[in-house]
Amino acid sequence: MNADNPILQFKDVTMAAAPLEYAGLNQVNAAFLPGTLSVIRVEPGNEVLPLADLAQGLLNPTEGSILFQGEDWNTMTAEQALAKRAQTSRVFDGHGWISNLNVNENVTLAQRHHTARPIAEILAEAEALARAFGLRELPKVRPALMSRQDLRRAEWIRAFLGQPLLVLLERPMRGVAREHLPRLSGAVQAACQRKAAVLWLTDNDRIEQQPGLPSAAHYAMRGMNLVKMA
Repeated sequence: MNADNPILQFKDVTMAAAPLEYAGLNQVNAAFLPGTLSVIRVEPGNEVLPLADLAQGLLNPTEGSILFQGEDWNTMTAEQALAKRAQTSRVFDGHGWISNLNVNENVTLAQRHHTARPIAEILAEAEALARAFGLRELPKVRPALMSRQDLRRAEWIRAFLGQPLLVLLERPMRGVAREHLPRLSGAVQAACQRKAAVLWLTDNDRIEQQPGLPSAAHYAMRGMNLVKMA
């Protein structure tokens, strides 16, 4: 992988706001390179953005293009997009669980269906991540039966399982005690070391003050504009 070629790139992306769903974007231009952390600070009242959906090719922009590994999501076939999307992962801002599957089934679903990895290998990695994030084991109950904090940390497991190329973290510390931030920061650092691109959307996590994180590019939403900070 060429370190100069973006994993994800937004080119003149405009997205109309969807009331009660997400805020809009205007002429967004940004490139996210391998091995980098990008921190995007969102505004109060406009915390929910379509950035992650656009980054995964789940939404089409009103104008502009989004490239993943140099390819425009809009020009891919459904099969190509599915294969590319399997190289991305996410902590969702909203609800991201299939309610009639146990958490362990949810966490491993993408790896079981989109890779040829042995199930035992997937489960072993998931269990190791669970312990790294301070859980006793990979949870094996329905999502509704877990505390908000533990369920959020289970999302962390899913996001880092399988060494994805693009990791999208939408306010991942929401509902989680700050004492767990170093655990998440360690996973982010490891992802960057293996040349993934990590996007961390935050409102008040102050993650830039967390020791051990790689140097980050800082962005801020100003209305509908994404501004790169000095």
